[in-house]
Amino acid sequence: MDLVKRTLYGSMVCVIKIYQKLFLDFRVWGRELIPPGPKIYVTNHITSTDPQWVLLVFTEPVHVIVGPGYQSKLMARAFDFFEHINAMPAHRETVVDAAVHYLQKGESIYTAPEGDLQEPFQLGHFYPGVARIYRRTRAPIIPIALVAPRSAMRDWPMNTVVDGRVYRAIMVLRGPYCVNVGEPFFPDTTEDGGPEEDQRVMEELKERIRVLVDDVRTNKFWL
Repeated sequence: MDLVKRTLYGSMVCVIKIYQKLFLDFRVWGRELIPPGPKIYVTNHITSTDPQWVLLVFTEPVHVIVGPGYQSKLMARAFDFFEHINAMPAHRETVVDAAVHYLQKGESIYTAPEGDLQEPFQLGHFYPGVARIYRRTRAPIIPIALVAPRSAMRDWPMNTVVDGRVYRAIMVLRGPYCVNVGEPFFPDTTEDGGPEEDQRVMEELKERIRVLVDDVRTNKFWL
């Protein structure tokens, strides 16, 4: 991002931070584990507001891999301005290349590889894009667990349909919202890789995030 975009990005984060301090019981653990340099931030996906809240934890501007949000023409313009990565069906073949491009420039990316919202404390299928991005860049993967109680979530009447699939809109605008950052993950991969290796890496990553979710639930903040 150039200076203008970074400045606007920083201003947006400041506005989000003011809202967070006023209305959220926002808890963060492990932020000190985030290393300098380009990295791949990875979280589970529990609400449509996850990208807004987790931005407060990142140590630099990031390029977010965005799916159904690109369905809105207005939001698509904003996403493109901030150089986020379009993961809609027509662009899925270019997602990995775009992420690698930004990492090689020394910038970080953020993704939620489940691709859709999951129930609190549950993890869905992790799609293999992160493994493919890591194999080409060796940028550290930062596993992050997002946790909020179902009582704090609100259904929003703005569901999105992509290729016949309905994506729900669920928000957390008040109440507890927890972020648990894990240690950087450097999976063992080969240069050639393949589907089996991708699946193994994603299962290892999923297990790390599962442990972080359970850690919040049992040791850090009772929900």
